[in-house]
Amino acid sequence: MPELTFANLNDENYHDWKIYMEAVLVKKKVWPVVSGLERHPGGTEGTKKVRDFRAKQYLARAEIILHVSPSQLAHCSHDDPMIIWNTLSDTHSPCGRSTIIALRRRLHKLRLERTETMAGYIARGRHLAKLISDAGHSLSDDDLLLAITSGLPRSYEAFLVSLDTLPDSEYTLNTVIPRLINEYTRQTITSPYVSHTHTQPTPATPVDDAMAITSISTGPGRRPLAEITCFKCHKKGHYQSDCPDSQNSGGVNAVEGADDDDDDAF
Repeated sequence: MPELTFANLNDENYHDWKIYMEAVLVKKKVWPVVSGLERHPGGTEGTKKVRDFRAKQYLARAEIILHVSPSQLAHCSHDDPMIIWNTLSDTHSPCGRSTIIALRRRLHKLRLERTETMAGYIARGRHLAKLISDAGHSLSDDDLLLAITSGLPRSYEAFLVSLDTLPDSEYTLNTVIPRLINEYTRQTITSPYVSHTHTQPTPATPVDDAMAITSISTGPGRRPLAEITCFKCHKKGHYQSDCPDSQNSGGVNAVEGADDDDDDAF
């Protein structure tokens, strides 16, 4: 069986690393001395039971150190692997009200991304729920279910209405999640290019409208109105068709033009 490989611990991957590392320690049969389930048996160092305990400690410490990046070695200087494990937890998984609030805010902002599968989306939600739990705050299945369903796009509205008709005994994570995955598969097959749109486009503001008008009137190939010279009054700022002089004397000019035409006719 091939050896499990995963990224060494760094400043960003503690929660994933912790799961993998615990699996390694369990496989090596040294997890009890790291978790505290197995304590020093007492007695002198020369006894077999103490030597066996120390051997497990040495192996556990070596496994942890071999799976951290150089930037994390400062947290691994103690001889006791249990203390090393707890130090890494305190460093990378702080608890406190501010941490819990920040994590809950991330959970409530959860959204199904356009290129994301439903399984991946649900996994992100569960991962955030696990972080909140590790920070010391209990999160119910109903809270997680609410966050997951609230982050779905408009194409799931009819599906969510159907969920509301389920009896309370069936409205659980174990029953809703398979339905979500089935609905995602159905939408992907019937409409492979369905848009995961969550909100309406932002309405244009008066400033946006003004900018749009300016961009049209001064777009490529159009001279600004301030540089236009009227061929009638020779003033700048308007076209001949909009010349104020033409508008003020338009009626007289039209009559005079008609008289000239009549004179030409005779």
